[in-house]
Amino acid sequence: MSTATGRKSQAERSARMQERILTATLDCIHNYGFQNVSTNVVVRHAKISRGALLHHFPTKESLIAASVELLLEEEIALVREKAGAYHNHELTIDDFVDFLWERFSGRLFMITIDFLSSARTDPALREAILPHSLGFHKSLNEIWSQFFAIKGSQPAEIELLLNTTLCLMRGMGVQTIVRSDSQYFDSITDYWKRLLRETLKDAVPMPAIRVVK
Repeated sequence: MSTATGRKSQAERSARMQERILTATLDCIHNYGFQNVSTNVVVRHAKISRGALLHHFPTKESLIAASVELLLEEEIALVREKAGAYHNHELTIDDFVDFLWERFSGRLFMITIDFLSSARTDPALREAILPHSLGFHKSLNEIWSQFFAIKGSQPAEIELLLNTTLCLMRGMGVQTIVRSDSQYFDSITDYWKRLLRETLKDAVPMPAIRVVK
């Protein structure tokens, strides 16, 4: 085996190990809550040695930051795919709202709300995850501007429509923690779908866009 091939294989093994650790970290946060997750818990869940964890992520902050980055990168790829499907008339705006609500009432949101709650009083954690959080929202704005152009509107208006939608979803997501009432949440999403359909009825027809996954 050549040296170059050996380095590639080693890099691939390292990447697989990192993904294994990060996936285990996110699973633990979802299952047990951020405050109850230590590096020892992650080690047991990932079935690796503590040395292996420290080799890739020497501090808890670096582990958490990388976990957030993985979570949000995967989410952006999925949002881009669904937004592209909407733009290409493969999904309706109702379908897209249902997709967003699924994300904000499930695993993604429950993990991120744990991060945000802990970051409020933990400056080191906040500093570690802030760049990834800001990058996530920047990507959402870019996706929304690309796929949801509205005739005669300004970019700021389109961005406001996105942020209003996301704020609605976040608020509903928080409510799911203390309220289990699908009819209640369906009524809100149905109302918002009607408003979006009216707002987007003059959306500019543009050629289909190839979405890079």
